[in-house]
Amino acid sequence: MKTIIASVGFIFLAAFVSVNNFYSYSVTTADGKDISLDQYRGKKVLLVVLPVSKTTQDSMLLIAMDSLVTFDTIAIIGIPSYEDGFQDDSLESLTTWYKSLAGDSIVITQGMNTRKTSPYQSDLFAWLTSKDLNGHFDQDVMGAGTKYLINEAGELYGVGSSESLLTDDFIK
Repeated sequence: MKTIIASVGFIFLAAFVSVNNFYSYSVTTADGKDISLDQYRGKKVLLVVLPVSKTTQDSMLLIAMDSLVTFDTIAIIGIPSYEDGFQDDSLESLTTWYKSLAGDSIVITQGMNTRKTSPYQSDLFAWLTSKDLNGHFDQDVMGAGTKYLINEAGELYGVGSSESLLTDDFIK
């Protein structure tokens, strides 16, 4: 009887434990392909909320992203945010701009709702912005240029604002 009660208790507790981790999510690329983030297991991943304006500062961010892909241990995923003014009909022209500065190695996704205040916040950004889910940080997206660093084990280990620079030290 104790074994049955213990088993039921374990199953009950397991139902409330989040099994989601970075690798359990997927994204849809700008060209409509669904990709599992599990393919990045064992690599560092940099997720960047992409700008939708074409300012000099935004261009510099994209150029810095291009310089990082020379490290074969990091993957970079750029995500345009609806809360930052992204509109679906601009995806093609923005993707052309992103890739002209950040290169073809950067994965560009379709737009996502990124903020905690959005009732439609994507599951990936819910994980990125909630300490209860990611185990480390409870910080909302701070606008275009916000950066999230995922280590080789799939753990969120760094959050950078739009002002933080993409230098070797930041990625290390």
